[in-house]
Amino acid sequence: MDNSYNLKKLIPLHMRIALLITLVIFLLGFMFIPKQKIREYEPKAQNLIVVEKLPPLLQTIANPPPLSIPKMPIAAENDEKAEAATIDKTGFTGHEKTEVDVEFDIPDFVPYDTPPRPLNLSEIKRKTPYPKIARILGIQGTVYLKLLLDKEGRVRKVELLKSLYPDLDRIAIRMAKELRFTPAMQRDIFVAVWISFPYEFSLED
Repeated sequence: MDNSYNLKKLIPLHMRIALLITLVIFLLGFMFIPKQKIREYEPKAQNLIVVEKLPPLLQTIANPPPLSIPKMPIAAENDEKAEAATIDKTGFTGHEKTEVDVEFDIPDFVPYDTPPRPLNLSEIKRKTPYPKIARILGIQGTVYLKLLLDKEGRVRKVELLKSLYPDLDRIAIRMAKELRFTPAMQRDIFVAVWISFPYEFSLED
């Protein structure tokens, strides 16, 4: 006889027996296990308020004096005497710092619609000295400068972009500071801008 066949027939019987045993265990558990009583939670430690006396130094602190009521202003009979009595001397000397003396930073690129134009370039060129040694050596060409123009077209700063000859560089920087330009405009507003400016030296001039 095939043993596997007998085991298949016994499976339902074993299942019933296992279920019955499980039910009996649960019933016995409910009958003999004692019931648990639910108690409210009680904190083990309670917050205690302790009153301590202030140290002697804190006990002797005096209250601040009461605020005094300000006096009503009275019109002075003599304005000069009143100013002398009420106005302290200051360090003002009568010379205010002009816009030219004020330091400010302008980005390298500021967009504008109307570019600045030099107004007195020909005049500056006429009085520009030509170094004797540069003339003897036959040096001529262009010094490239970077100029910062304020909102009124004045040259505020000069930087050397491309050198030609040391003596010619120094003269170009010095003369560029005397240039005047029409202000750059962004729509209808004057703006301060950086511009690249070529300063030419020619032996024929």
